[in-house]
Amino acid sequence: MAVVAVYNSKGGVGKSTFAMNLAWESAQQGHRTLLWELDEQGDSSWMLSPDNWHKPTDAKQFLLGSRNLLEQIHPSKFDRLSLLDGDPNIRSTENFLVAFSRQQRLSKLFAELEENFDVILIDCPPGLNEANRKVMLFTHLVVVPVIPSPLAERGLLKIRKFMTLHRGHHPPILPIFSMVDRRRKMHNLALNENPDWPVINMASEIEQMTHRKLPIGAFAPGSRSGLAFARLWKGIERKLLELVVLRTIPNMNESSKRPS
Repeated sequence: MAVVAVYNSKGGVGKSTFAMNLAWESAQQGHRTLLWELDEQGDSSWMLSPDNWHKPTDAKQFLLGSRNLLEQIHPSKFDRLSLLDGDPNIRSTENFLVAFSRQQRLSKLFAELEENFDVILIDCPPGLNEANRKVMLFTHLVVVPVIPSPLAERGLLKIRKFMTLHRGHHPPILPIFSMVDRRRKMHNLALNENPDWPVINMASEIEQMTHRKLPIGAFAPGSRSGLAFARLWKGIERKLLELVVLRTIPNMNESSKRPS
């Protein structure tokens, strides 16, 4: 099972947008995918849950045992994509993660999740806190959306230092420029300084996600943004295969493939 965390210590950089679209792309490629939302905003869960689903996660129940967490996982609007919603009380979630890690029950939880899922996408909350650090112990790849600025590399360095504290190393990090507006001089300067970082441009399709309550690939797969997220997932998928945490790409019949 592959675990991918979408993380930045800052808010407002597009983490939930990335998590939703990458989780959808993973499911479309045939992987049994879980989107685990740790952000208290609950945007991912609200957009991807069936319209009649109105039961937020209660992280306090997690402390009673991993089975209580597994029972709160529910289907999304899409095949092969399941959700574990965010708890509006982020402190409960943080306490749960730290307590489970201290009791060495977090390993057991991920082992149980592996029985049901091929890929877990974790939508992390902002902040340099202990709960995020515990999640990184089980993460194989960290996707870091970054707003283009001359300080982009400095911010990424802080994240690397945060993840290596108490561990000595960190999982592979994939920085991605998010919300890029090429009309802005500072954005272009940052892109020129880091030409190898993938880019997701500011686009109307991203703004439409909230109105449609759908990932971009579900309503505009041929758009610039839809194709960008599809390419991004394929690159992530290749990396996970190299790491031997995602063993195979499922064979799907024509009816289950991504629409063109």
